[in-house]
Amino acid sequence: MQKLAVTYPRMIHYRYLKEGRKLTRMAEPYSVGHRIRFYREHLGWSQTQLARKVALSQKQLSRIEQSQVMDLSRDLVILIGRALKQPVINGELNQWLYHFGYRGYVEPLLDLPDEYRLWLSRFDPFPAALLDIGWFLRDWNVTMARLFQVSQGALQGLERNLIVQLFAPDALLAEQWPKELLTRMLHRLIVQWQPYENEPWLNRLKNDICQRTKIPWETLINTYCQGLVGTIPSTSEVVVLRAHDDHRILRFRSNLVPIPNRPDLIITHYYPIDVVTEKWCWQDFSG
Repeated sequence: MQKLAVTYPRMIHYRYLKEGRKLTRMAEPYSVGHRIRFYREHLGWSQTQLARKVALSQKQLSRIEQSQVMDLSRDLVILIGRALKQPVINGELNQWLYHFGYRGYVEPLLDLPDEYRLWLSRFDPFPAALLDIGWFLRDWNVTMARLFQVSQGALQGLERNLIVQLFAPDALLAEQWPKELLTRMLHRLIVQWQPYENEPWLNRLKNDICQRTKIPWETLINTYCQGLVGTIPSTSEVVVLRAHDDHRILRFRSNLVPIPNRPDLIITHYYPIDVVTEKWCWQDFSG
């Protein structure tokens, strides 16, 4: 899979030693506590204000910010990150979790960083869409919108979920996909969701999807993925679609691009594999 370059928060911090009239900058190791203090001060909050939001005393938070507490629970790290918001958005919360040896924080519909539209624009003029771990279509570029004739405002709420669009008979994107492609996509989803089987959000989402599609989850799996459970799915496949605007047959190869430090997000993009498809993609960009 391709990797997408994004800007990370710096992992080196500095302290200043006074030597006479001169200040000497000395590198310090990465400290989660220092980063928590940085985000708190950026918001203009006192230690007491943040402590109240995460059910700690001011003294406990002070010890955390001074790196005097070396073992924080995963739930507390997530609670602090969510209270500060920005560490969730830019992915630094996951750096904190990895620092303590925990898995990353993954849920559907988390807030997006400001640069996400820039990520998608880098794939122009070829179709690209941003998906989260719940397979919600968070955004897509103009070529993807043209390919499926679906504008940003056309999908709201659960209708933005790709599984709903693939399997609900009255969805906007229904009946556009061959069964073989549906099988491969659902197989990939099963494997992607496997580590989160005990997460409350996954059970809620499955129930919502089943109610919307009117297909029980087990029926969906048995219909499309019989015999595939436990096997490794492909991360790239050939996608053949008919263009809505001129009915040309378009052929792409799909690819997945992970977002560093945001394990809940992934970009899926379609790269043309013949001249006709490439010309179609460039149609709105050639001028």
